[in-house]
Amino acid sequence: MRVAMIVSNAVDPDPRVEKEAAALAAAGHEVTIVAWDRTGRATEREDRSGFAIHRIGPRARYGGGLRSILRFRGFWRSAAASVVSLSPDVVHAHDTDTIVPGLRAVRTLRGRGGSPKLVVDFHELYRVSRMIPQRGVTGVLARSAVDALERRAIASATLVIVANEGVLPHYRSMGAGDRLLFVPNVPDADLFRPMACDTDDRPFTVTFIGQKRYPRTLQALADAIQPHPDMMANLIGGGPDAAAVDMIARERERVVSSGPVPYEAIPAFYACTDVVHAAYDAVIGNARVCTPGKVFEAMACAKPVLVSAGTWIGSWVQEQGVGLAVQGDDPASVSEALVWLRDHPQERRAFGERGRELVESGLNWQATAAHLCARYPGLAG
Repeated sequence: MRVAMIVSNAVDPDPRVEKEAAALAAAGHEVTIVAWDRTGRATEREDRSGFAIHRIGPRARYGGGLRSILRFRGFWRSAAASVVSLSPDVVHAHDTDTIVPGLRAVRTLRGRGGSPKLVVDFHELYRVSRMIPQRGVTGVLARSAVDALERRAIASATLVIVANEGVLPHYRSMGAGDRLLFVPNVPDADLFRPMACDTDDRPFTVTFIGQKRYPRTLQALADAIQPHPDMMANLIGGGPDAAAVDMIARERERVVSSGPVPYEAIPAFYACTDVVHAAYDAVIGNARVCTPGKVFEAMACAKPVLVSAGTWIGSWVQEQGVGLAVQGDDPASVSEALVWLRDHPQERRAFGERGRELVESGLNWQATAAHLCARYPGLAG
């Protein structure tokens, strides 16, 4: 089948989209991603791992919320037109902010005599994301609008994909039923694997790799290691709050903040870390239900994880015995956990070994991709 994916970024900061596209291409489908390049700096057309990327405008900044609505409308028009020009059999809309062009493209194609199927792929719980106002009457109206849009898309969709296990009940309540498919952002078990560090002469290291969106918890981590001269924090990645995190690092000792690295290079950084930090800010609604991909990456590399208490992933990590849950915005709580992990190397290794066992038992991209591809042929006809 011809598959047209729509995504509101340039693909590079979203490995899950690339992994899905590559898996479907390997299964024999013709896949094109229509991607929003908000910076205007990426290559307009690119072939990668068996699929194509077609990047479009307009230029816009990330994190603008409702202030970016006019830019979004421009993207939606361009994306719908681009998808229609591909005459796909499947329109695969990644996340709530691409539902509008997905529905438009399907409606236009069906009006021309086609019969494309719609797939909606929810990466997060958009109604409680930072893109949506949360306070007062504006927040109530914005969340209601998101719910109405998602219900409309689910009613039209042949397949509803979610990336986070914690949101499954929410989308079941919206009527997804047996069309619901859980596709977590789990890693390739061959790429992400236990590796030896090239040096033993290093401090006890805590590493964060990902989009820098929650500076409060990264500041708490930076503060937590200050009383411990034998500890350091390594903060790697870009994102809307990268500048704020860089400032945090400059003002503290043994905290290093650096830019993004290629996805395939991440395992080498995990090799030289003792703990992987994935403690997102639990005050943010979406963080309470999300399943950070870096948790699974750490597990695949046999490293323990530090996550936030009071979240879905916090409970899961403790139940599975792969790390510790802390008050992510409290330096004292983070410090206490790090000291315990430092002083209990045997337990720390046990967390890592248990994580790797879970990855090998099915929490890996090989198994997940097979599950995804098995559902796609059912969209034909």
